[in-house]
Amino acid sequence: MPRIKVSMMGMYNAEDYEEDARMWCQKHGIRIYPEPETRGSPAAWFLIIEINGNKNKAPDALKRNEVWQKMYEYYMYYYKKYQNERKVNKL
Repeated sequence: MPRIKVSMMGMYNAEDYEEDARMWCQKHGIRIYPEPETRGSPAAWFLIIEINGNKNKAPDALKRNEVWQKMYEYYMYYYKKYQNERKVNKL
């Protein structure tokens, strides 16, 4: 059963395949996590995409109800891009 993400960034119920992609990415050195635009009670968030220690900030600020969905979209993107390649390190 998928886990439900509830926080100050809203709620998102990830599907099993999205969780599988997230776990695969983390196992292979790809981390994606939210960073608030401001401290306190931020109205917007940026996603940080870290691949083998190289960090990049996603260009668009996201509203609280968009963060988890976009994060899983990125996990799916990188999973599909790298699952059959050896461009990322296996930890």
